[in-house]
This record gives sequence, C-alpha cells and structure tokens, in this order.
Amino acid sequence: MYRLLKKLCALGYVEKSGSEATYGVGPRLAELGERLADAGGRAPPLRRMMRALHTETGHYITVWVPSGVHVRIAALLVGRIRGPSPGILGELGPPFSTPGLAIASQLPRDEVRALIAHCKRKRISLGRRFADLKDVDKALRTVRSRGFASGYNLRADGWGILAFPITITRDPLRIGALVIGAHAAILRRDEEELVLIARKTIDRYMREQRGRTELERR
Repeated sequence: MYRLLKKLCALGYVEKSGSEATYGVGPRLAELGERLADAGGRAPPLRRMMRALHTETGHYITVWVPSGVHVRIAALLVGRIRGPSPGILGELGPPFSTPGLAIASQLPRDEVRALIAHCKRKRISLGRRFADLKDVDKALRTVRSRGFASGYNLRADGWGILAFPITITRDPLRIGALVIGAHAAILRRDEEELVLIARKTIDRYMREQRGRTELERR
C-alpha cells in the first residue's frame, strides 16, 4: 500500500501532508473525477441539453463517449418507446457504429487510421458494413457534409438513431455524440424537423459551455 501511495503521489493523483503523514486527493485526481463526471453525462450544461431535447421531441436521448476503441452510452433519457428499450447505460458499440461515426467525424484522418489499425490487430469489428479505411472514409465524408450520422436498423430491432458530434469538455477537448433514438418509421418521417431541433439545442449548449469555460479562466 505504501509503495502504491508513493507512486500515486509521484504522478500527482495523491498529496501527502508531511506534518501529519496523511494522504489526500491530489489536483490530477480531482481533474480526472471532473472529466469522468462530464463524460458520464452529469455536467449541468449537458444534462440541460438532454432534458431540452427530450422535452421537445419526446424521443429517446443518449450521450455516447469514446471508451477505448469502442463507444459507450454515458447518459440516457428514455422517451416514448414501443417494446424493449434499445439501450442501457454502459452499453458498448463498435468504433464506427452510428454514434462512433459522429465522434470520428471530428477526428484527424491519422487518428481514424490508427483506430482502424488497432481494431484490426485486436480483431475488433469496425462496425456494420465497414471492412477497411476506404469504407470508413466514405461514410465519414457523408457525416461531415451533413453534420450528423443516421442509422436505421430495420432488420434487427426496427430502431433508428440520429447522432450529432458534441463537445463533452473543452479543456481538455473531448468529443462525444448526442443521439436521438426512435422507431425507424417515425425517425424517417421526422428526420428533417429533428435535425433542426437538435442543431438549435446543441448551439445553445455550446454557447453555455463557452461561457462556463470563460468564467473558469477568469
């Protein structure tokens, strides 16, 4: 235990009081806790954005974040659903599933290439319909031009999702995906309207996040 504490002190995660020989949480551990809280969907601006979108659409709202090579659900609000819920907190998705594409659309190409190479070494599926960088590049070009990713899983469970890239934290920069989920027929019918609603909601969130960052810097 002593050796472990000594190493944590050296890394800046734990602080030692010389006079009392006691240990406490260091600044790096506190920062890590704040980042994890944000990534878990507990940051107030993120929660307000989710509630606003949920209230306006009534649909299933989730936030996805990178988790190793995968993406995972970090926060969710269950809306109007028929049948079983399509996702639960902590559920993992392939790196280039629909939320993964939204996140990857904000990454430099060399990071996308490195992620694909890592998946191939680990024999991890890139996502449905993707075999190599060429396939992923083609999908990412579409996502970047539209500003969101869409997926309609008609054969498996009948669900569809729209995924929008969002900034989870600004310093350090962490990208996630805000997702609207509904049955495919409803989502196809209302896609254009839902995209406009989501963009307005995300714009408000980004303004609030920028204001919060400026206050913290002061």
